[in-house]
Amino acid sequence: MQGDVFMYYGLNNFYQNHRRYVLSRSDAQLLGRKANIQKSNCAPFATYENGTPIAPCGAIANSMFNDTIQLFYYPASVKAVKVPLLKQGNAWWTDKNVKFHNPSAHNLSSAFDGTARPPYWQKPVYLLDEANQENNGYTNEDFIIWMRVSAFPTFKNLYRRLSRTRQFANGLPAGTYGLQISYNFPVSKFKGEKQVVFSTVTWSGGRNPFLGIAYTVTGAVTLLASCILTVAHLKSRKNPNRGL
Repeated sequence: MQGDVFMYYGLNNFYQNHRRYVLSRSDAQLLGRKANIQKSNCAPFATYENGTPIAPCGAIANSMFNDTIQLFYYPASVKAVKVPLLKQGNAWWTDKNVKFHNPSAHNLSSAFDGTARPPYWQKPVYLLDEANQENNGYTNEDFIIWMRVSAFPTFKNLYRRLSRTRQFANGLPAGTYGLQISYNFPVSKFKGEKQVVFSTVTWSGGRNPFLGIAYTVTGAVTLLASCILTVAHLKSRKNPNRGL
C-alpha cells in the first residue's frame, strides 16, 4: 500500500443516530466551561450516586471505543517490527481547535479535580494518552473523533495514520503483518461486529464509493423529476383551460 495509509476501526449494528444518544452530551463542559451538567441531557451519565460529576458526561462519551490496536511487520528472517502510527493530526481542525477545550488550570489533573471518569472507562480523561500530555483530556483526538457521531449503524472512524519513516517511508511494503488488539470494547450485547480497515487516498479522496453512488443516484432522480415537471408544464401551456 503506497503513499499515506490510514487505519480505521469499524463497528456494525451500533446505532449512534438514536435521538437520546445524540443529545446525551454537554457541549459547555466539552468547551472547558463550568457547566451544570445536572441540567444537561447527560443523565443517567451526569453524576454518580454520591453526587460526583462525571467528566466527560453523557452516553456518547461513556461508550467511547477503547480497544488498543497495534500493527507489526514481519520481514523475512527478521524479528517483528512495530509499525509506527500517528495518534495526532487525525481529527477535524474545527473540532480540535474550536469545539473542544480543557478546563483552565496549572496542570491537567488538577483541572479535573472533583470529577470522576465515566462508568465504562478504565482511566480518567486526563490520562487518555499518558505518553503525550498535549493529546489528553477533552482534546484527545480519539475522544474527539468518537464524539462526532455517525448517521448510520455501520460506520468506521479513523484510528491511526502511518508515520512514513524508515522502511515505511513510501507506505506499507508487501509482506506479512500482524495485529495485536487489546479487547476492551464489547459488541456482543448489541449483536455487533468490529473491524480493522486499512485504506489509502487518491486524488479524489478516500476509497469510499458511498458518496459517489449517493450523488449519482440523487442527480439522476433530480434530472428525471425536472424532465417530468418540464413536460407537465409544457402540456399545461398548450391547454390553458385544463385547470378550469
